[in-house]
Amino acid sequence: MTYTITLSQQEHKTGILHPNTTLMAKHFFSVHGFLKIENLFSREWIASLAEAYASGLTYDKENYSLTPGTKTSHGRYIVSIPLHPPFDDPHLYANSILISLMKELLGSHILLTSLGAISALPGCMDQHLHADFYSLFEEEPKLSSHLPPFAITMAIPLLDIDPINGPTIIWSGSHLTYPVDQKMESYSKHLLYGPMGSCYFWDYRTFHAGGSNHSDHIRSLLYLSYTRRWFQDLSNPDRLHISEEIYKKIPSEHTYLFLKSHRKFLDR
Repeated sequence: MTYTITLSQQEHKTGILHPNTTLMAKHFFSVHGFLKIENLFSREWIASLAEAYASGLTYDKENYSLTPGTKTSHGRYIVSIPLHPPFDDPHLYANSILISLMKELLGSHILLTSLGAISALPGCMDQHLHADFYSLFEEEPKLSSHLPPFAITMAIPLLDIDPINGPTIIWSGSHLTYPVDQKMESYSKHLLYGPMGSCYFWDYRTFHAGGSNHSDHIRSLLYLSYTRRWFQDLSNPDRLHISEEIYKKIPSEHTYLFLKSHRKFLDR
């Protein structure tokens, strides 16, 4: 089963996807509810982000905890990352290939709504099965299978991910079948892993779980959320944190991604 695209040298050089690549990406995403890009970023650049992220963490082995961070399950933490150097680089949040795909999938009016990392400590077990959001209309859940995506999570490995250190487990097609089969027997299961420089993203409705980390090191994924302009998940405390100073430095061609932040600063 194919859900991966690999960028050509020409696509890397120009920052523009070939029309056939775009068609394949859209098809894979619509069928599976997720997509993997093998080589979107340079390994060296992602390594610099990983170093910056790790420098702000404190891992307490004795108490099996991570600071800062919010514990989501045993040994698994979500860490909100403010938009500041080096994470304020447009190459991260407004990468031309990434944004072109997001607009194909979510429409032209998109927002960046969160930035953070998910870290799995050594020895943590499989995460609970979940989706980032469920049916928009709880009284008519079957409508979900007829609706396009309204929000997408993108994950960027901050180290080489393999089957041992905690790949993301994801169930193909689970974004289109509500109410979902809780035994997940109706869907094929896949492990998302790969080298630094790769990334993968999934529909908010796609069921997934963080895999067990059987290595001796912390496994961290950087994540960014993109949504249609009208969507807001009030049940999720995770929000994009950006200062007015940083906002003023955002290149004008990218400020549309931060519309909610712009309104917040205007209201002051």
